Amino acid sequence: MLTVMACGRAFSVFLIASLAFKLIDGKVFTRCQLTRELLKNNFHQKTFLSNWVCLIEQESDRNTAAHIVKSSRKQYYGLFQIGNEWCKEGRRGGKCNVSCESLLDDDIRDDCACAYQIFEEEGFKYWTKWDARCKGQRLPDIQKCPDWQHPPPRASPDRLKRTIKRDRRSTTVRLLAQPYHIFMKSQKLNEV
Repeated sequence: MLTVMACGRAFSVFLIASLAFKLIDGKVFTRCQLTRELLKNNFHQKTFLSNWVCLIEQESDRNTAAHIVKSSRKQYYGLFQIGNEWCKEGRRGGKCNVSCESLLDDDIRDDCACAYQIFEEEGFKYWTKWDARCKGQRLPDIQKCPDWQHPPPRASPDRLKRTIKRDRRSTTVRLLAQPYHIFMKSQKLNEV
């Protein structure tokens, strides 16, 4: 009887451990899967798409569950390795108004929205690995991916998971279907 109970407990522990591992396992995209997901999430300016793929490959190796804790206790989350000043642990917050844990799941809509905000405010230079390993280097060849020529339908504004709020000039910025137009518009304002 004790042997049966011990086997039952061992199986329960194994089951719980495997479920916990699955929760933090994350999704690792292939290069073409990643390209498709980025296109679905409004990364439609093809001149930058290879840069985004390179950035993600260098920062997280295309793994949604990538989580790095630096010796300075600064933490980076998800595909884009977004720093903890942009998110809040345990609840929504930070500059992107998202929870850090939500950047580690397979749903990359909030990751993409936050990465857009970072790009809009700081450009690719926010990501040190992009600066060291992508800028001026040969970028990943994504033109062979099936979705390059025929992009998947874009996410409508209603489907975007989160709205990014910014304090700058007391406005709320909603990432719409063409977020690069927002970047281009703000860049023109800076040139004037």
